[in-house]
Amino acid sequence: MTGWTIQTLRDLDLRYAEEGLHPHQRSFHAARDILGDRFAIGVGGNPEVERITTAYEAMLPESSATWPGMGTGIAAVVDQVRRITAPVMFGTVRIPVWKGLGFDSDREWWTWCREDRQLASRTCFAFADILDLTYGLDDLKGSSGRGLPMWRMAASNVSDFANTLPSTFSVDSVVQPICLAVELSLKAAIVQGGEDPASFRKRGAEGHDLVRLASRVAREFPHRDDPQVSEISASMPRYVDSRYAPAGLTRLQVVRLALGAQFIAASSVRRHSARDLAAKMEQGGWPAPRPSPLT
Repeated sequence: MTGWTIQTLRDLDLRYAEEGLHPHQRSFHAARDILGDRFAIGVGGNPEVERITTAYEAMLPESSATWPGMGTGIAAVVDQVRRITAPVMFGTVRIPVWKGLGFDSDREWWTWCREDRQLASRTCFAFADILDLTYGLDDLKGSSGRGLPMWRMAASNVSDFANTLPSTFSVDSVVQPICLAVELSLKAAIVQGGEDPASFRKRGAEGHDLVRLASRVAREFPHRDDPQVSEISASMPRYVDSRYAPAGLTRLQVVRLALGAQFIAASSVRRHSARDLAAKMEQGGWPAPRPSPLT
């Protein structure tokens, strides 16, 4: 392919959509498909790459706004929610919390936290949970356990409410992915330990009962997070009921439940991986001690 127009990009975008290519991948794929052997980036690269990717992102803004990094989650100040993309890091990297949360400076982050140490502490632990979840799952890719598919579905539900909460006015529809993130995370932890995934459908099994699932996880894989996991699970609306009727929750209550779901997802992974940034934050002075997401 030699020349290209906006119609070229539209045709390619339709093809990429049919192939299931994620939006954040499409502009570079378009440049590669258009330029072929002339595709080159970096120093001495082909400047046409930038022209194509810029035009593509102007046509499809989502292609530059949906980069998932290692995964996504949320941080919140009261009911003001910020979507967080877990940064891709290699080797031993120390990244300030404010930078990991996507702020340009610690001052900007501190202002967003309303210059309140308790609110800032909550964002620190939210960041730790996001990293423990995403990097812990990455570590478990080569494990022999069978929990990874469920954890991926749980992480997908976390991404769903992370994409919705920052801008939505109606929060009733967000309750379902919150509940699913909790249920799938707890079941994943159990399955990773050797349980058959089909066992949850048997008569007398835990099913959608989050309290029973949390109790079983605590019994089979004890962890310091157990008291908060139990508290949060007991506070979740009934998933089946939430599909048919509003839960009657305020936005603040839903945001707190979302942070709780994110915490449980991270905690379930911490029980099976060596990732535990949260433990380091919970030791010594500020931001410790970890506050409950529900208060």
